Amino acid sequence: MQTLSLERATRSVRETIGIESWSLGTLKAWIEGARAPLTVLAAELFLAALACVASVLLLSGASLSEWGRARAVFPATVLVAAASALVATGIVQLYRRSLRHANLLDVPTLGAAVVLNAICVAIFTALVDPIAGSWAALSVMDAAFLAPLWGLLHFGPRVWRAHRASRRKHGSRVVIVGAGDAGLSVLKEIALDPGSPFRPVALADDDPRKRGCSLYGVPVLGGTHNLAKVASECHADEILVCIPSATHAQMHDILDACRRLNLPVRSLPSLPELIQAAPNKRISPRDLRGPKIEHLLQRDEFQPDAHEIGKLVEGKTILVTGAGGSIGSELARQIAAASPRKLLLVDKSENSLFYANLENAERLGAERVKPVLADLSINARVRKILQTERPEIVFHAAAHKHVSMIELHPEEAIRNNVLGTRNLAQASLDFAVGSFVNISTDKAVNPQNFMGLSKRITELCIQDFSRQSSAQSGGTRFSNVRFGNVAGSTGSVIRLFWEQIQRGGPIRITDPKASRYFMSISEAVHLILSAASLGRNGETFIFEMGTPFNIYELATTMALFSGLRPGKDIAIEFSGLRKGEKLTEELWERWERPAATTSKRILAIRDKDPRSSGILAAVNCMEQMLTLEDSAGLLSSISELFPAFGVQPYVARPPAHAAAQKSTSVSAHPVEAA
Repeated sequence: MQTLSLERATRSVRETIGIESWSLGTLKAWIEGARAPLTVLAAELFLAALACVASVLLLSGASLSEWGRARAVFPATVLVAAASALVATGIVQLYRRSLRHANLLDVPTLGAAVVLNAICVAIFTALVDPIAGSWAALSVMDAAFLAPLWGLLHFGPRVWRAHRASRRKHGSRVVIVGAGDAGLSVLKEIALDPGSPFRPVALADDDPRKRGCSLYGVPVLGGTHNLAKVASECHADEILVCIPSATHAQMHDILDACRRLNLPVRSLPSLPELIQAAPNKRISPRDLRGPKIEHLLQRDEFQPDAHEIGKLVEGKTILVTGAGGSIGSELARQIAAASPRKLLLVDKSENSLFYANLENAERLGAERVKPVLADLSINARVRKILQTERPEIVFHAAAHKHVSMIELHPEEAIRNNVLGTRNLAQASLDFAVGSFVNISTDKAVNPQNFMGLSKRITELCIQDFSRQSSAQSGGTRFSNVRFGNVAGSTGSVIRLFWEQIQRGGPIRITDPKASRYFMSISEAVHLILSAASLGRNGETFIFEMGTPFNIYELATTMALFSGLRPGKDIAIEFSGLRKGEKLTEELWERWERPAATTSKRILAIRDKDPRSSGILAAVNCMEQMLTLEDSAGLLSSISELFPAFGVQPYVARPPAHAAAQKSTSVSAHPVEAA
C-alpha cells in the first residue's frame, strides 16, 4: 500500500510540474526541429559580419592613414554586425524561411531584414564610433553588400536545385497535357526537383495564347489535337494528363490519343474528386494515377438525378436483392440517399450483407434499414419476407453471373437464377408489389452459355408474370433490364485485367477479335431506376452503350494506364474462346425492335417473346428435374425451349503469333469470359 501511495504521489508531482511532457523523445524532437532555423540564423550572422567588415575595409581603404585604425576596430565591427543582424532577422523571422522552398513571397521579408539591419548598423556605429562620421556611409555600403549575400543564402539552394534539375539526363521524358493551374503545379515540382522520376520535355495546351511560351524552361509545343506529333518530336516516354476540370468526353479524346501513341499515361483525378479528398490540398505529382477506364466509354459520364430518384423511392419500402454485390450495393446506396421509408437488403452471402447493412445504416439510420439473409430459391422463405415487409418496389439484382463457373454447375444457374426470380416475382404479384425490376444481361440474347440461358429464361418469366398482372386491376408493373459488362463490378473483365496487371502479368485474353459492350456502374443504376418508373407491361430496357470495345485493345489500354508497355513491360497471352463464349455480344435479337423512351439514352423493347407464354409451366418442370437430380431431364427441358442452345457459330483458335508465348498456366487458371 505504501508503495502504491508513493507511486501515486510521485506521478502527481511529475504531472503537476510538467515533467511527463518533457520526455527525452520530446526534447530530442524539439532540438531536431530547431536545428535548421538555428543553422540558417548562424549563416545570416556570419554573412552580416562579412558584409560589415568588407564595408569597413572599403571605406577605410580610401585613406591609407586610417587603415590601421580600421583594423583595430574589427572586433567592434563584427559585434555591431552580429547584433544588428540578430535584431533585424529576429524581428522579421527571416531565419525561419525555408531555403528549399524559397519563393517570391520571401523577397519582401528579405528586403525588410536588410533595411532593419542597415538602421541597426547606423545606430550601433554611431554609438560605438568605429570610424568617426562614417556611420551613414557604412550602413548604406553594408546594405549593398548584405542584400546579395542574404539573397544568395536564401535563394541559392533552390536556384542550384533548379539548375541541376534542368541538366539531368535520367527520368522518363514526359509531355504534360494541360498548362493550367493544375498542370503548372505538377510541372513546377518535377521541373525543379532533380530527384523526380519525370523529366518534362514539352507541354500541350489548347489555349493559343500559351503556344510558343516556355514555362519553367519547358516549351508549350501544341494542343491536344496534335498530341501525337508533340510526343513524337520530343521522344516522350510517358504522358501526364493534368486537366482536372476536363469533361468526360474531353478526357476520352485525350486518353484515346494517348492509347494510339502506345505510351503509358497518368492523369490527375477530376476536380470534384480532388475537392472531396482534400479541399485545400496543393496539387502535386503524387496525385497522378492511372486514369479511369470509364473515360474510354466514348460518352459523357452519367450523373444520377437525385430529384428523380427521390420521386421514385422517397417514403416507400424498397427491397433490393443481391444487396452485397457491386450493382446491388450501389443501387442500395443511391436509394438510401433518397430517404425511403424502409430499405430491405436481401442477400445469401452473410459477409456481403453485413457490410452493405453497415454502410446504409450509417447513412439512413439503423431503424430504417433491415438486412435479410435469405436464399431466394427457397419459395416459402421468399413469400414470408414479402408477406411480412410488404415492399412497394423490388429490385432483383441477385444472380450467379460468372460464366466459366456456371458452365461447371449449370443446375445451380437454373436453381438460383431461374427459380429465385420465379419465386420472387410470384410473391411480388401475390402481395401487390407496385413495381418489379429484373436485372438481366446481354448474354441472354441468343444465349450460348448457361448463365445467359438462365437470364433469358428469367426475362421470359417476367413477361409471363406481366401478362398475368395486366389482367388484374392495379397489378404489379414488371420489367427487365439488360446490362453489358459493368466496368469495375465484381467479376468484370476490367477488374480481372486490373488484378492481373497488379500481379505483374501476364494479361490473359480469350481472343484478340473478341468485343464486349461496357457501361459504368452509375449508368447501370440509372437504367434500373428508370425501368422502375417506365416499366408497365413486361418491357425490356437497354442502355445505349455505343459500339462494343475490342478486348485486346482494352487490355493494352489498361496496361498503358498502369504505366506499362504491353509486350515490353507486361506480357499478353491468348487462350482462345472456351465453351459457351461468343466472339461478340448482342443487345437484342433480330425480331426485337428497341424504341426510344422519355429517359435519356434508354431504349425499350416492348415485343414479347412467344416462348414466354407457358414458360412458368416449363420452369416448374425444371424444378422437378432439379429435385430429382435428373440432369439429363433438365437439359432435355431446356433443349425443347431453346433448340439452338449450345450451337456455337465460331470456335476461336489462338493467333499464330500468340502460340509461342502461351503457357500451361493459361489453361490451369481460367479467367472469366470477357
